[in-house]
Amino acid sequence: MKIKTLKLTNYRAFDELELDLDPQLTVLVARNGAGKSSILDAISSNLGAFLTRLPGVSGHNPKDSDFRVTDSGEKPPFMRIFTRSFDGVEWDRTERRDKAKKTQALIPDGVGIKALNEYVDQFIDAQNEGKDYELPVFIYYGTGRGVFDIPQRKRGFGKKFPRFEALSGALESRTNFKRFVEYFYYLENEENRLQKEHRSFDFEVPELRAIRLAVSRMMPQFSNPRSAAPAGLMIDWNHNCTTSQLRIEQLSDGYRTTLAMVMDIAARMAEANPDTKEPLETKGMILIDEVDLHLHPEWQREFLPKLLSTFPKIQFVVSTHSPFIIQSLSDGKLVDLDHIKTEFNKSLKKEQSIEDIVENIMGVSLPSRSARLQKMYDVAQKYYDLLDEADKTSPEEIEDLKHKLDELTSPFSENVAYHAFLERQRIKAGVISSEEREDD
Repeated sequence: MKIKTLKLTNYRAFDELELDLDPQLTVLVARNGAGKSSILDAISSNLGAFLTRLPGVSGHNPKDSDFRVTDSGEKPPFMRIFTRSFDGVEWDRTERRDKAKKTQALIPDGVGIKALNEYVDQFIDAQNEGKDYELPVFIYYGTGRGVFDIPQRKRGFGKKFPRFEALSGALESRTNFKRFVEYFYYLENEENRLQKEHRSFDFEVPELRAIRLAVSRMMPQFSNPRSAAPAGLMIDWNHNCTTSQLRIEQLSDGYRTTLAMVMDIAARMAEANPDTKEPLETKGMILIDEVDLHLHPEWQREFLPKLLSTFPKIQFVVSTHSPFIIQSLSDGKLVDLDHIKTEFNKSLKKEQSIEDIVENIMGVSLPSRSARLQKMYDVAQKYYDLLDEADKTSPEEIEDLKHKLDELTSPFSENVAYHAFLERQRIKAGVISSEEREDD
């Protein structure tokens, strides 16, 4: 299942929003506070109804804090999240402001979640009847994924991992990587047992093979993920022609966060569909907030293309502040939330420089200049505007004009060349005489 259309009504900052998503990649850009995370949270809430329908799994519901608050400080009668999948399944989740009958009368009819429940029931029925089926995966990685929770000991590790539980906790933006470590230990123990049984160290558990393959595709400098005592994971890192053996928590934030996420995706796919030939081709939807989190610009240029290649049948919806992420893409949809009401969405197919992206898409004027240089430029412009007024200024007002000019330039007094140039313009305009300048 992939989502084609998202509609929000009275959800957080949005009174009304309709957004069509790309079947493979949608990139959300905007200034802080424009609603990038809100869109990801809304999708997660509606996908949560899928998870909750599965036995032993739970999603999450919209919260009271998701209600939009009007300018007068009031809540509207209802809040609604509507989704439509590419295969035509429609459902929505509606929260009422209160249970009053008058409030209920103000709420337009919704479609509910009946169609979604019927869709999910096909997987439950297939599981109960022992039939083959492919379970989609839905995962949400929020900005909290940078906190990697490594268990300190193996006590209490799970010994059974049913297929549906591959989605357990998957839509919590603070992803529980501890569960992944438990699952990895389970798979490794199973592989060790089967290697002894087959008398061959070449035997691989398919689920571990999928995790190792995902790592090699996404981050080929890393290999051989394995358990570490007393608990945790080790990885081999080939760097500058030298291979180092490191615990995963010893890696930099960027490497650690990316490795954990890639292995978690692959593990959930393998757990959801253990009998499939290519677990990494599992279908589904993955949400990533601030996809550039902790990544060096050089790595940002190749991160998303590699992610799409590693998991080719997943629909990704991501947010970013990075022009390098945008520049790396040639397919998909770019949604500029700062201009969503004017449908001002840029194509990803056009080759653009970093400067073009920063200025034309991200709305930063003259990105080649530092903020200080831009401020100096703006001050000079205002300075000239004031000098233009000198011809119309009476002798009594000249002192006031001098004071204004001094205030403008004082923050940059240490820049002698800049100061001298602007002072020369004062002399030309007759606002200060050469004698006064010598006195100063």
